[in-house]
Formats: sequence, structure tokens, C-alpha cells
Amino acid sequence: MKREHHNDPLPVVIINGLGAPHLAARMYGLMVAREGFSVTTLAPSLLGGGDIRAAAREVGRHIEQVKREQGTSQVNLVGMSLGGLIGLYYLKCLGGAKNVARFVSIGGPLNGAQIAYLSAVPPLSWVPAVRQSRPDSDLIDELRQAPAPDEVAMFSVGTRGDIITPPASRNTNGIVEIDAPVGVFPIGHWCLFLAPQNIRAVADLLKSP
Repeated sequence: MKREHHNDPLPVVIINGLGAPHLAARMYGLMVAREGFSVTTLAPSLLGGGDIRAAAREVGRHIEQVKREQGTSQVNLVGMSLGGLIGLYYLKCLGGAKNVARFVSIGGPLNGAQIAYLSAVPPLSWVPAVRQSRPDSDLIDELRQAPAPDEVAMFSVGTRGDIITPPASRNTNGIVEIDAPVGVFPIGHWCLFLAPQNIRAVADLLKSP
């Protein structure tokens, strides 16, 4: 039986960010689950430092598994930091839009991140995901040229004091910009994942019609 009932929310798939252990996504997922969702988490290989295109294909395989196990035709997708960029690539460039009802990027470098220019310096130059996150990378250019999927409600959640993904980094064509309630300079990026008010704001987006 399909679960797309008004009072039976779609399962949520959470993509972990760069350099964070899978435990970080699991802990965040537990807090989202308290808002009434069935949650699974995905940690891309190499702590998210591998090729973003490969990570997006991994997301696709995980979503297909969740759909089979939970009897749904779609999921809601959440990307934590770099996970937002991976999720956006899945939606715009790998045909994932048909499988996703809502997409929430939390502090994701959807338009590239200036800080990724540090990839010119070892050891960051050895990390594919950092190189691909530069605003002038071929991956970011591919994303800019790909049309935004009209069938997916897409949100980019950010906060003041975020030195990793300021507004110019996290906002891109076809996505609704959302200001999270809590953010403190210079740790605004991490407030996105730790402040209960910010987690509830994400849950509200996932519940929206």
C-alpha cells in the first residue's frame, strides 16, 4: 500500500555533509524523527570528500531502496551542508526529481563556496568534493545550466553568521530561500544543525503542503 496520505508523511532521507562522521547525520535524523517522520541517513564515501557525481548516484540507489522498503513512490530529501549540493545534483542532473516531493538544503553550497578555493592548497587539493565545490568548477557550471525541476518544492535554509555558506553561496535559481531562526557569528553554519529552533524550522518545511 502506498503511504502518500495527508496524515502519513513521506519518509525523509538525510545526506551527511563533508568531513562529518555518519553519527552526525544519525543524531540530526533522530531529532527530525521526533517531529513525526520516518528517517534514514546516508553518509557518502570518504566522509563526503569523494566525487560529488558518484555521491549523487549513491543517493539515488539509497532512495530506491527506501521506496521499496517503505512502499512509497517518493521521499523527502534533506542535505546537510555539502549534502545539499549532492542532493541538488541528484535532482537536477540525474533525473531524481520524480522520486522527491520536497528538498531541503541546510547550509548547502548550491552556488559554490568561496572557501573551496582553498582546494588549491594541499591537502585540500586532494579532496575531489572540495575542488568541485568551487564557484568556477565544471560541476557548479553544470548545475547552473540545468533547469530547476518544477515538480519538487525546493528550499535552501541558511543563517546569519555562516562563514562557510553565506547567502551568495547557498542560494541558486529555482530554490526558495529560508532564514533559520538561530545563527551566531562565526558559528552560524553549525547552529543550523544544533539549534532546536532550526531543526523545527526544517521539519515545518517538510510538513508543508
